[in-house]
Amino acid sequence: MRLRDCLMQADGEVLFNLSFSRDEQRHARLDGNVRTELTLECQRCLGALRFPVERRFSVVFVQGLNEAERLPEDLDPCLVEEGVVDFRELIEDELLLALPQVPMHDTDVCQVPHEFVSDEELQVSEPEQQENPFAVLSALKKDRH
Repeated sequence: MRLRDCLMQADGEVLFNLSFSRDEQRHARLDGNVRTELTLECQRCLGALRFPVERRFSVVFVQGLNEAERLPEDLDPCLVEEGVVDFRELIEDELLLALPQVPMHDTDVCQVPHEFVSDEELQVSEPEQQENPFAVLSALKKDRH
């Protein structure tokens, strides 16, 4: 339900693959991937934005917060409450994590009238050349010799 609130259209299918194993420390582990195409609302033109998602994830099942805190930082915990894991919620979490903060079409395909788009958004600018902060030190070193 949380994902549905973020979508412009809540139709389509989600493909996923789950693989269960135990790692070297005997943690119960889930490796998976999820793939779908979501329809979001472009925040510039308010039109439909097709957003493909393909995401891999790995979690280790834990019984409580103490066990989660003892995991190495490279492992993501998945809290098992009362011996049950809600896989639908787990997949939904991964899709929510994949969503852009502000969904927008690229400016060249967005349907917003150009008078409503700022000049900065329309122009693809070259990255600014910033002065090297160590150039001053280099100049001082040359002056000493």
